[in-house]
Amino acid sequence: MEQRRNKKKSVIKMMLNKKVVLFFPSYTSNEACPPLALIAVAGPLVSAGYEVVIIDSALEPDYHARVLREVEGALCLGISLVTGPMIKGTIAVSRSVKEKFPHMPIILGGWHPSILPQQTLECEYVDAIVLKQGELALLEMVNRLACGSLLTGTTGTLTKERGAITWNPARAHTPVAQLPSRMPGYELIDYERYFRDTSLRWLMYTTSHGCPYNCSYCSNAAVYGRNLDELPVEQVVDEVTYLVRKYRIQLVGIIDDIFFAFRPRSIEMAEGFIRSGLKFEWYIQDRADSWERMTNEQAKIFRRSGLVRIHFGAESGSDEVLHAIEKKSDTEAVLAAVERCKEAGIRASFGFIFGLPAEQEEDLLKSVDLIRQIYERYDRADCYTNIFTPYPGSPAWQEAIDKGLAPPKTFEEWAEFYPRLQVLPWLNGKKHERLQAIRQYLRFGYHQVKVGEQQHSWKHRVLLSMLKPSAQLRLKQHRFDYPLEIYAYWGLQRMKRSLQLYERF
Repeated sequence: MEQRRNKKKSVIKMMLNKKVVLFFPSYTSNEACPPLALIAVAGPLVSAGYEVVIIDSALEPDYHARVLREVEGALCLGISLVTGPMIKGTIAVSRSVKEKFPHMPIILGGWHPSILPQQTLECEYVDAIVLKQGELALLEMVNRLACGSLLTGTTGTLTKERGAITWNPARAHTPVAQLPSRMPGYELIDYERYFRDTSLRWLMYTTSHGCPYNCSYCSNAAVYGRNLDELPVEQVVDEVTYLVRKYRIQLVGIIDDIFFAFRPRSIEMAEGFIRSGLKFEWYIQDRADSWERMTNEQAKIFRRSGLVRIHFGAESGSDEVLHAIEKKSDTEAVLAAVERCKEAGIRASFGFIFGLPAEQEEDLLKSVDLIRQIYERYDRADCYTNIFTPYPGSPAWQEAIDKGLAPPKTFEEWAEFYPRLQVLPWLNGKKHERLQAIRQYLRFGYHQVKVGEQQHSWKHRVLLSMLKPSAQLRLKQHRFDYPLEIYAYWGLQRMKRSLQLYERF
């Protein structure tokens, strides 16, 4: 009886409040940027009259305490996350909130909960899952909470009441141009605080959702299908230039899955940025073959508009592997994209995936050689490598299971799915160690310029320059046995951490 009275008091207190707390757990990166996922769902809530607080763990030294302070009396706590390390922060914060406020609704959204909703909702500290698009579904949930109604029945969600999970009716996809404005969400961000942490006043923005391609390693189709849903160019130019002007933004990351799908549209956007007269920089991500088809004149239009960087998914230096993963591009397109960027003065960044199921030793070495060629051709190119991480919802998921991958059985176990460290059944033990050595030699041998991350200290840069010649020689000769330089580097890093700990205490 007492427990029921306490729950009733808690519900009444929430109804009197119009506050919603949104939490963004870090992906173990030094990069700090206003979280676009939370900005997007916050916009409709702010427009509806709710007080919204966004807490980014990348900024908050003690985000646990901040969340616990803010959620007192709030209607709910919302968390957006993807598969991997973000799950650790989600678990830690959710458990703490439930311990202190047992009746506080905790709602999860984002890629991981959308793809594995049932398993995620089985956690005792999660009350509801928003599937796929979250803007309208979360608004409906918050409206229900504000009225004292149950969450069950909200379309496009899974809900849990007294341990029983309900699959509510599906919500039809809303074209992005018809979604409520995200702009009020951008108003919640303290851009100066991000500037103090990163020395960069920046934000992320999307002009479209989805991708028409079906690369086997990608789970995009599980959320958006194979559709490309775009905002009108006029809206994009108006919103971006408004944000740049109001918040003195230096860099805009346009993180569409594919930007150059319709060339006339992308050029029109660049021309709109030029007409605005504002001086700001922006970057995008796309496929090498899409950029390769641009003329030099078109590439220079993008540069004049402020485009400073393109992130390409190169994936592999082997055309056979690219064919196996249904990548509609090839290594020639990668090198052509390098030249097009060089002619236009745009930084070219390439992502590679090591350990793909079809990759053999010869294919791996082709990737190493292609990376070397990229650096040799353009001094403003950089390459990044990850280990293949099969995600549920991707075409390669079943293939990975057939090859021996044991999928995590609980939400908590998914926290270890991390592309930099992933151990695969066909790539474990000595093979995994060798692959990590290759990746480390690539980092020693060639520079990387990451967006929004703090640069290494001068001492660290001196150390890397000392390791550079031998690393480049090893990469050229494909000699990765007895990695003495790596052991020395790790030893120095451990010593540095020990000294820092000693000085702290």
